[in-house]
Amino acid sequence: MTIAVVNTKGGASKSTVAFQVAAASFLAKKQEVHLIEFDDENKDSETFSNSKIQSSQVEIGDGTDIEEVLKSTLLVPNDQNIVIDVGGNKTTTMIIEGLKKTRLYRKIDLFIIPMSGGYQDLKNAEKTFEMIKDFGVPVIFALSRVRNPKRLHFQYGEFFKKFPDANYLILTESDVVDLSRRNKKSIYEIAFDLEGKKALETMLDEAFDADDNRKIGRISTVLQIFDESEEYVDKVLIPAFESIEKGIGNGCQA
Repeated sequence: MTIAVVNTKGGASKSTVAFQVAAASFLAKKQEVHLIEFDDENKDSETFSNSKIQSSQVEIGDGTDIEEVLKSTLLVPNDQNIVIDVGGNKTTTMIIEGLKKTRLYRKIDLFIIPMSGGYQDLKNAEKTFEMIKDFGVPVIFALSRVRNPKRLHFQYGEFFKKFPDANYLILTESDVVDLSRRNKKSIYEIAFDLEGKKALETMLDEAFDADDNRKIGRISTVLQIFDESEEYVDKVLIPAFESIEKGIGNGCQA
């Protein structure tokens, strides 16, 4: 499978969605995945050096060799899962134009368009959708930084007006995202990191023995977030993974 995460706007949670959702969905299926970051500026993939998700960065420059870059990325053995995290602004435009010229969009199984709320986010998500809708490839939206899933239609009201029948997944705000970065692995991996959690429990025992209230408070907080990561997988990530499978399986547009 090949999944491309795109949005013409920077800061739309593309990297978070690409790593925590798209790439992690393959880990959940016990499959290997390679995350490729098309970005000349941000090197987000370097943050997660402890993850089983393989990652690399490809610089696009002025886009002169974009067609060859896409061919070397997409014309790979069929058993290799790929997630493409496309940088914003001009990079997105160059990649989509390159896919169009080479017809290599036919190698993409799913496009995900992330957005993190706000009027400009919606405009850019709409712009991105217009650029890829004629490819005939399934498209779903990722609504990120959701504050309260029960009030999703309030936070993303304008989105649902524009795309009333859209396929979408949600990614809620949580401290587990920050914990993921600190531990350099995905939320999905942290939720099952029993050794890491056991090590923290041991450190907490030592802090209690030493009556070190400052350390007790700090470690206790981290352990709480570790516990929350398990709930996050069940309530947020698993449904998101299912949305990806459904989007690919149905072959439907947004």
